[in-house]
Amino acid sequence: MKRALMFTLSLAVLTVISGQKVTAQQSIHRAEQDRAISYWLLDPATHQFRISHDFTVTRKGQKSVHSFVRKGSVVSPDAKMIDLDSGKPLETHNVAGKDVNELGYYPDKVDPESVAVQGDLEEPVGEGQSRRIRVQETYTDPVGYFAKDGELTWKRTLGRPLNDVTLPAGWMLTSVNTPAVISLDGEGRIKLRFTNTRNDELSIVIKARPKPALK
Repeated sequence: MKRALMFTLSLAVLTVISGQKVTAQQSIHRAEQDRAISYWLLDPATHQFRISHDFTVTRKGQKSVHSFVRKGSVVSPDAKMIDLDSGKPLETHNVAGKDVNELGYYPDKVDPESVAVQGDLEEPVGEGQSRRIRVQETYTDPVGYFAKDGELTWKRTLGRPLNDVTLPAGWMLTSVNTPAVISLDGEGRIKLRFTNTRNDELSIVIKARPKPALK
């Protein structure tokens, strides 16, 4: 009972914090709103999950944008990038980290052997302009997402302030190592929101089991 009460209180505190975050975002310019990312876990037998996040580029002359694939994950070839200003999809293809470094767009160099999804802009970013981009990808990560003895495990570090993770349809949460706001999405799937108020990453471990069949 005490553990359940502590967990409920943690959720209540995080709900308040999350509400404060949303309110604060209303006064931020859109070019700074790169704060949220969403994950949808697919059948754990596939080791796959989908992600979606938005970001903005403002560098004058930039001709392409990038989504960097973490080491240990493989991105599916169906990755999409959409220019939210025009609604048009970008031409996308995978490139090596060394090729991204040669462009000189980013202050920090990436691993030359890493992989990034590149989206090509129709026109370079002009003086005083910006491009708002939406990324939609499917990752395969057999180390971080798997099932064993009927229980799925999803492990990942989350660096953004707002991180939403939705379980596969028909699965129920059994444990999570970090406080989260838990709700149901429009399709009845369990959704967890992690709010990161630290200048650091959250190391998340989620476990779930199939819901028992109704008799």
